[in-house]
Amino acid sequence: MNNKVFIKLAIATIILAIIDIIIFSPGIIALTFSTNAVLFCLAIIANIAALTGEYVYITRSTTAKYGYDLDKLKDANDYKQALESKLIKKSPFYEEVKEAISQLTSMTRKKQVLTEILEQNNQEHFTALTDLGEQSTSFLYNNIRKILNRISIFDSDINSSLENEHKLYIKKLLDSNENMLIEFNKLLTEVSQMDDTSSDDTLSKVLNDMTNSLKTLRGESDSL
Repeated sequence: MNNKVFIKLAIATIILAIIDIIIFSPGIIALTFSTNAVLFCLAIIANIAALTGEYVYITRSTTAKYGYDLDKLKDANDYKQALESKLIKKSPFYEEVKEAISQLTSMTRKKQVLTEILEQNNQEHFTALTDLGEQSTSFLYNNIRKILNRISIFDSDINSSLENEHKLYIKKLLDSNENMLIEFNKLLTEVSQMDDTSSDDTLSKVLNDMTNSLKTLRGESDSL
C-alpha cells in the first residue's frame, strides 16, 4: 500500500478509536446498552460501517493500491506524482518511468513557452494554437495513463516472462511521446519566428502540419 494512504488510514483508525474511548469509557460519556440502547446500537453500527469502509478502500481502491486514481489525474502535477510513485529502483520499468517524467516536464515547459510567445505577439490564431497545445498535452497524458496502467498490472512474481513484452509496449508509447515533442518543438520554432507581417497562410500551414502529425501519432498510439 502507498505510504501516504497508509498514514491517512492509520490516522482515521486512531481518530475512530479515540471517539470510541470517549463514548464508551466510564467517567466520560459511558454509553452502554442499558443507559441508551438506541444510541449504543447506532454507535456500534457506525463503528462497523467505518471499519468496513476502510477494508473496502484498502482492497478495492486504486488510490490505496497505487497511491493514485487514474480517473482523477487532471494536471501535470497529478501525473508527475503518479509516475513518481512508480519510480522504484528495483522496478524493471525504472528507466522508462524516468523518461516519462522527463517527457512530462518537457511538455509542461514547451506549453508554457507557447503561451508566452502568443501573449507577446497577440496572434489572431491564439485560440487555435492554444487548443493545439491542449491537444498535445492530452495526447501525452493519455499515453502516460497507458504506461501507468501497464506497470500497475505487471507482477514480476507471476508474469516475469512477459517483462520484455511490457517494456516493448511502454517503449512504443514513450517513442510516440518523443515524436510528439519533436513536432511540438517545430511548432514553437515556427511560431516564434512569426510577427505581425506573417501571412495567415503561413500560420495555417504550421497549424495543419502539427494537427496532421498529432492525428498520425494518435492513430499509432490508439493501435497499441
